[in-house]
Amino acid sequence: YLDKQSTCARTRQYGMQKLDQRYYSKEHSKPIFNRIKIMTIQNLFKYYCITEFYKIMKYRIPYTLFECIKISSRDTSNTVILTKKSNTFLHEAAKLWNTLHKRILSTDKGLETSLNHIKLTTKAIILQKQSNGLDDIWTQNNFQL
Repeated sequence: YLDKQSTCARTRQYGMQKLDQRYYSKEHSKPIFNRIKIMTIQNLFKYYCITEFYKIMKYRIPYTLFECIKISSRDTSNTVILTKKSNTFLHEAAKLWNTLHKRILSTDKGLETSLNHIKLTTKAIILQKQSNGLDDIWTQNNFQL
């Protein structure tokens, strides 16, 4: 505590530093996130779910997880048949995959789309959705894909 006094620059005399709420204002986080282009923790979870799910489908590693994924045989759109509703990675990632895979996969390449393209496209979609709405208020729409 005594060292703090020698390293701290003060504009008021010691003991006259009683500040109340009028000296502080909360800054909204949404403009900062949008300006720096960083994702919220909810959107980071979705981003990593989608990229990891794509890697499982493309490289079939780990194979035990790949065996649990059921790809629809009706079409070639890489739609995944959802497992029994649960709070597991595979169920959540499959739901996210089904909502986004047509927008992030190259139409001519399918699962041969590069991982870098998947990451860039997914991040762009999430950041665009995250910045929707009012400039300084977070809404549920900012976290839904």
